[in-house]
Amino acid sequence: MKQIAVLAYPDCQILDVTGPLQVFASANTLLGKQAYQIRILAPDNQPVRTNSGMQLVPDLAYPDAQALDTLLLAGGRGVAAQCKDPQLIQWIRQQASQVRRLGSVCSGAFLLAESGLLKGRQVVSHWRCCDLLAREYPDMQVQPDAIWIKQDNLYTSAGVTSGIDLALALLEEDFGHSVAMEVARELVVFMKRPGGQAQYSSQLQAQEKASGVVAKAIAFIERNLGDDLSLPTLAEHCCVSERHLFRLFKNSFNHSPAAYIENSRLALAQQLVAAGDMGLEQVAQRCGFVSADNLRRVFVRRLGVNPSEYKLRFGSHFKE
Repeated sequence: MKQIAVLAYPDCQILDVTGPLQVFASANTLLGKQAYQIRILAPDNQPVRTNSGMQLVPDLAYPDAQALDTLLLAGGRGVAAQCKDPQLIQWIRQQASQVRRLGSVCSGAFLLAESGLLKGRQVVSHWRCCDLLAREYPDMQVQPDAIWIKQDNLYTSAGVTSGIDLALALLEEDFGHSVAMEVARELVVFMKRPGGQAQYSSQLQAQEKASGVVAKAIAFIERNLGDDLSLPTLAEHCCVSERHLFRLFKNSFNHSPAAYIENSRLALAQQLVAAGDMGLEQVAQRCGFVSADNLRRVFVRRLGVNPSEYKLRFGSHFKE
């Protein structure tokens, strides 16, 4: 039986802890045996209040942990304080040579970086943290679009739910693709998520930054994805020149209105394809891709899979 532990601490992200552990708990159920012993570690034996306000009860204090197979380090707002704890950093450094696998979820990468274990390695963290991680630890190669990265026995993963992606990859290493796929289906997540985390962060960043004319344009785009969203149409709706609107988008997001529109249309198409209630031609029309062939090309170019393959990741049938 393999001991799987996640380090929690005050103000950590609760999903960084519970998400990966649920993957291994579901694997135990699927396999019909206790393949994994699941542990929550903490600085001491007291309940840990996470950044959601909810508390987690640790199984033991991290100095008392013995014979761990896999150790994951959660991220969250409290990670900065933990990086200043020399006892914890030294313990993490020691664990690297004792555990089979050592990884981080989200901003937990800062703990690995502070321990010196990531020097010269490719790493990833939450997209909001990647610039700061690169500045504070310039001896690493930060890959901001990755979902998770393996370097020898060290693993780093992107933001929050990416810890589930990492846990599924670890499960696949242990028990093969079919077991990991069944757990992914049980949890209604992708076994291998298409695209990188930039795909998920770009629209959120855009909407956070938007104001004035750009906010008006974005609201119009989101309401009318199946209609004509050419630059002249947008400029007319916003009562500005085409050139000025284009410049505003580039200054705000470093990409064009057309790029934002394709991102929004693709996001909606992914939802509709996954739901499976519409045929491909209907999805294409609803999302403004004009034809099923054009939609297929965009899926392959942007996600690396066609719509049917995308749908099959959820285990149901897509209506062509």
